[in-house]
Amino acid sequence: MSTVSHFYQKVLSQPGLAQVVIKIDVLQKYLDQNDVSVKRTDTVGRVKTATWSVDFGIAPDEQSIHVTLNDFAHKIPDKEKAHWLDHVAARDFSENFLKMQGGHSCIDDGGLRQWGEAEGLI
Repeated sequence: MSTVSHFYQKVLSQPGLAQVVIKIDVLQKYLDQNDVSVKRTDTVGRVKTATWSVDFGIAPDEQSIHVTLNDFAHKIPDKEKAHWLDHVAARDFSENFLKMQGGHSCIDDGGLRQWGEAEGLI
C-alpha cells in the first residue's frame, strides 16, 4: 500500500486530516510582507505571522502546497480564508461534480453511458 493509501486510511477515521491543495501563488502575499515569515525545507513549510501560523506540505513539482482541512478551518484566520480559497487548485476536480455536491440537484452534461463507451474503449 502506498504512503498516500496509508494516509487516507487514517483520514477515514480522522476526516480533518484530509488535504486541501492550494496553488503555490498563495504564498506571494506573505512573501511580500516584512512582518511575515515563510520558511521551508525540501518538502514542508510554514507561514508564520505575529498572530497565526500554518504548516503545509510542498508538492514534488513545487506548483502547489497542501494543508489539512482541520488546519485550514482552524489555523488560517477568517479574514485570510478568502485569499486561500481563491488559490485552491481545481485542475484535478470535476466542476460539475463539485456543483452537485454543493447543492445543485441536477447537472446536464451529456447522456448516461457505460464507462469507456464514448472513449472507444468498448
